[in-house]
Amino acid sequence: MPEGKNSKAIRTLLNNHDWNGPREYLEALEGEIERLLALSALRPDGWPIVDRPASKPILAQKNALITTSIFSPTMSAQSVPTVIPSSPNTQSKASTAAEDAFDTPRFNRLLELMEKQVVSTEEQKKALVNQGVKLDTLVKDALRDEQPYDEEEDPENNEQLWGGVYEIATAKMKEQAEEWKGLMDVSLVFIAIFLTVLTAFLVPAAQALNPAPSSPSSNSTVSAPPLPPKPAQNVCALYYLALISAMCNAVLCVLGRQWVGKLLSRPTGKTHKERTIRHEVRKELAYTWLRPLVVVLYWSLILSIGLFLSGLLYQLRNLSTSFQQPAPILETTWRLGIVLATSIVTALAATTIHATKFEGSPFEGVFSTLVVVFIEHLRNRWRWRWTQKWRAGIDRISGADQFRICMDLIAEASDPKLLDRVSSSFSYKAWVLLQWSDKVPIELLKRAYDRLMASDTSTRVRETVRAQMSRFAKYCREYPWGVEDAVIKPKFLEFLRSRYSFPSDFPTWATVISFQANNEDLREMGALSCEECLAKLTCTYDQDRQLGERYRIFEMALIHLNSFVHGGEEGRVAQFLSHVDRLSVVRSLMRAPNIWFYYFNDFLRFLVHDCRTEFLLYINEFLKNPPDNVNYTTVSYILDAILSSEFALPINTDFSPIIASVTRHPHWRAWENISSSLISYFGRCNLLALSDPTSVVMFLRQCVDPEFGDEQTPPFNTTDESRNQAQYILDTHFRHTIMPLPPSRPATPSFCINATPPAETALVKLPDIPPHSSETLETQRRQGLHRRLSSSSIHLEMSSAAN
Repeated sequence: MPEGKNSKAIRTLLNNHDWNGPREYLEALEGEIERLLALSALRPDGWPIVDRPASKPILAQKNALITTSIFSPTMSAQSVPTVIPSSPNTQSKASTAAEDAFDTPRFNRLLELMEKQVVSTEEQKKALVNQGVKLDTLVKDALRDEQPYDEEEDPENNEQLWGGVYEIATAKMKEQAEEWKGLMDVSLVFIAIFLTVLTAFLVPAAQALNPAPSSPSSNSTVSAPPLPPKPAQNVCALYYLALISAMCNAVLCVLGRQWVGKLLSRPTGKTHKERTIRHEVRKELAYTWLRPLVVVLYWSLILSIGLFLSGLLYQLRNLSTSFQQPAPILETTWRLGIVLATSIVTALAATTIHATKFEGSPFEGVFSTLVVVFIEHLRNRWRWRWTQKWRAGIDRISGADQFRICMDLIAEASDPKLLDRVSSSFSYKAWVLLQWSDKVPIELLKRAYDRLMASDTSTRVRETVRAQMSRFAKYCREYPWGVEDAVIKPKFLEFLRSRYSFPSDFPTWATVISFQANNEDLREMGALSCEECLAKLTCTYDQDRQLGERYRIFEMALIHLNSFVHGGEEGRVAQFLSHVDRLSVVRSLMRAPNIWFYYFNDFLRFLVHDCRTEFLLYINEFLKNPPDNVNYTTVSYILDAILSSEFALPINTDFSPIIASVTRHPHWRAWENISSSLISYFGRCNLLALSDPTSVVMFLRQCVDPEFGDEQTPPFNTTDESRNQAQYILDTHFRHTIMPLPPSRPATPSFCINATPPAETALVKLPDIPPHSSETLETQRRQGLHRRLSSSSIHLEMSSAAN
């Protein structure tokens, strides 16, 4: 019997194990399993038909044999179960069983590939698990700054906590101690210089108190000198008091500096907790002495200087009055000294008053603090109610001043990292709302903007500043009554226009200029998405009312759409145009002010390339009764984009309105293409069906004229083929004759149309036109008078062909 799929699998399983049983048992087991499988009526997919009652006991016996063979690999010969003998009928059925359909090289190869796939899947599973763990770690690291810290079980004994607290305490104490040390060092240096000067004045004053004896006598008894004059005593007393005060100040400075140095030293302790507690206790004890010491040093130094200055001025006054005659120079010097000393006292008083009146004054001192405390104590009494408004606190600064301070500091920031924290506070809304005050000029806003958008700032800062545009526009739409006066200021509009980011800021621009006169409709466009707003802006001139100034935003919208088409992004432009009617875009273009040709040429050709006939018929209908604000230059541009040599005008349509427009308002850039298309149209259409033959004749004469144009524009180029065809049409279908006019009306050329052309030639030479008629037409052409000639002045007569 050929070896089937199942027997092969079982044999592989038996060969891969170290069986200890007899080989005969293994072969008998394999044959019995094959017999059971043959009787189980396998389906094509390899699974038994379980709804057959006869197969159920066989399958159960098969499973028992497989289980015994697999899970008892070390059985001995004595433990081998008895194999159920197979009956002849069963063996015959097994011998006639069909071969296993899956036992093919291709299927076996598939099994091997599946085994390899299982191994690869396991490896991928391990790799994915490993990558998942790493990804979780990255997510935790990324969100670590946004997640709360873990709760400490014992915060009072946490060494990390006390370490951080100790650093905070020492940093704060170091800042205060450095200020005190600086004051003491300055005092010591000044006292050293001051004592030198003071000694120079003190020695002569002391000598004046004890004058030398007039005649020395060795035999006479030495007696005490007489009492010196009282002014001399006062001068000497003032000098000595100044000297003593300065010396005391120097001693206190030396002691205070030593105490401050001790305060900055590291406390003893084994842990941060112990050192922090010792530091705080020492600081509280030191503050009790050091703060009053600093006050005493300051005032003792002022006192010593004041005593010295008083003694000096007193001595100068005594000296000026000690002569028999007045000493004007000394008296003038004394008065000048009094004035200077008084000015110093006045300055001290003014700084004290300033510190008392304004909170946060740089002149704040002990005396001003005492005055403030005293005034605060009197505020509760009715007769001291005026003190509530007398002191100007920081909280009374206006919003304009606060915003000005903020913008000024941002403009002067030198650290780019600090701008990350303040960029979100840059607001156009705040500037607009504070325009009732002139304290925040537009120049300051420009400086702050330029600093935030500098190259050294982060991308997030610059994007935050750009986002302020759309946020400001949203606020303007929600609260238009609060910003309408400030938004329309020319300087602010110019500032915003030079800093827009296109195309994302088109809605913002539309919202801002909607506050100008006759631009209210743009506010609705500002509420749209960027894509819809850009598309709606191209239709903004398609309105039958007076419109405000919106040319710049309309022009910029066309420039961006043109750049998309020029860059090969036609699909994106088509998506924009899906929000509007293309005919509305064409109407808006024909009614908009002049736009430079290259700003929208590519976009215009993309706009009309799929529906040329539809656009052409609509323009022809539009020009029958055009509005007053039609821009015929743009009409020529649109016709130039529609017409081409591959596009044939429908001959069953009367294009007289287009012909009249081109004739009366020609444009040199589009003339060649338009003239070629219209002349081709004349050669195929029925000229008798045209409603305005006057315009046709004028157009043909313009095509024939090689000098058609004026001095202010480039020449109107007409191809030789078009010029020949135009001449042929004139010669073949139109014969010009001069008709006599009534005497009361000026003479004008007239033409006559005959139904049949001459029979002798196909081309008829036109008769000579009178000189005055030629000069009249030439004058009209040179002066650019493209007006429609009346039928009373020109009579056309068709000529017909004769057989």
